[in-house]
Amino acid sequence: MLQSFLTSLREALQCTLLLSLLFLHPAIRDKRLNSLSLLCGTALAFLAGFFLSYIPGISDHIWDNNTWTMLRYCTEISIYFAGAVLVIRGFELPERVNSMLLGLLGFLLFFFEARALGFHIHDAGLMSENVSGTLMTSLLGTLAGLSLLFLTRKTVTKIPLQSTLMLPVILVSVAALKFIIGGVGELEDGYLVISLQKGLLDLTENSMDLFQSLLLLPEHPFIKTPFAEAAAFLSGDRMAMTLTVILMMTPPVLILVRLYAIPDPVFPDAARGAERRLRIAFFRKELVFQSTPVILAIVVLIILIHSVNVSLNPMYAPAPLPVREAEGSGAIRIPLADRMGDLSDGKLRKYVYYYGNKEIIFLAILKPDGSVGVALDQCEICKPADWNKAAQGYSQRGDHLVCNYCMTPIALPTVGNPGGCNPIPLPFRLEDDHIVIETGELVRVFKAAESLEKEGTHL
Repeated sequence: MLQSFLTSLREALQCTLLLSLLFLHPAIRDKRLNSLSLLCGTALAFLAGFFLSYIPGISDHIWDNNTWTMLRYCTEISIYFAGAVLVIRGFELPERVNSMLLGLLGFLLFFFEARALGFHIHDAGLMSENVSGTLMTSLLGTLAGLSLLFLTRKTVTKIPLQSTLMLPVILVSVAALKFIIGGVGELEDGYLVISLQKGLLDLTENSMDLFQSLLLLPEHPFIKTPFAEAAAFLSGDRMAMTLTVILMMTPPVLILVRLYAIPDPVFPDAARGAERRLRIAFFRKELVFQSTPVILAIVVLIILIHSVNVSLNPMYAPAPLPVREAEGSGAIRIPLADRMGDLSDGKLRKYVYYYGNKEIIFLAILKPDGSVGVALDQCEICKPADWNKAAQGYSQRGDHLVCNYCMTPIALPTVGNPGGCNPIPLPFRLEDDHIVIETGELVRVFKAAESLEKEGTHL
């Protein structure tokens, strides 16, 4: 039951944080109709969302879970872009319409979180065999979190932001916070940005497949078709990430452009130049105050997009497998396929050969054209200090190797080529489905790499 209380308390505190930001705007906090409408919308969202999912089977009879998830994403995107729409259009609405929209905003801010919370509390009650007790502790946690809103409301109303905090700025800030805190949305299908990037990746892949089929240029496993590399780039994860960045950054950037496009005001009634300069300085100071939350929202989104990109494309760094010289051959023989896996899966393989008290680590990977790349797990340029073992060598992310030291992406087709941040190539040959590396050549290349000037020992 304690877990149900803490989960409900967390969700209520997140809701309180978002509502507190909205109450910073004078048009909401100083007008009773607007503030009541916002609070009523939030209360209705909790009651409707929680009990809609808490009572088994009700929400499933309306829509399936995928439809509910799609609606949640569309709602979050709509709130996020509402700030940009207000800035671009700049229209004024009647007061009753404003209050109705604020009620809708309060409802949408918490409805989907309340729905996920209802599922969580219902399942927790069944597992603990104490449904009523779990429900009561959940309601207490929610009331405890929302009560802070009323305790801090007087403090919020004293903050002098009548002319420095615009509603579009608040909406973008609230939506950015909603993206990063996520609520219990992670109990459903994850965060919006992850699903957005995955959806854009599917869209670009399907679009390019359709485009190529219309031009009668289907992909061929061996023959390179025209525009194959361009099509691969346009349908790849990098393009999906680029589109995600553009979509997420458009509203705050539009607001910043609109703010800083406002010219300095003219004060014809100011008799003295000093008074005119003082008023202009005050105007510019207000402009900085207005843009600060937007800039913070951009920073939050950059961090979020980066973390999402890392989670979607994690670094793969396999542990090196010990290898030894084949008896009487003077060479190391590594099978292309063994009990550890098949090199055709495109994943990085690492091996370690013990030479005296030295460890010679080298890598092998199958390149996109079907050839094999073999190299030392070292770079001619990036030579971290001996104590910085974690920065040595290479990892794999998607269709690139990545230098652990400088994080430079290395295209797989270039593995085995010297220069730049590429791993140092190793002479080898393919023989009877084995990679054959002469031990003498391995030691020679390793000694040459070790004799290179130690670069980058400052890290």
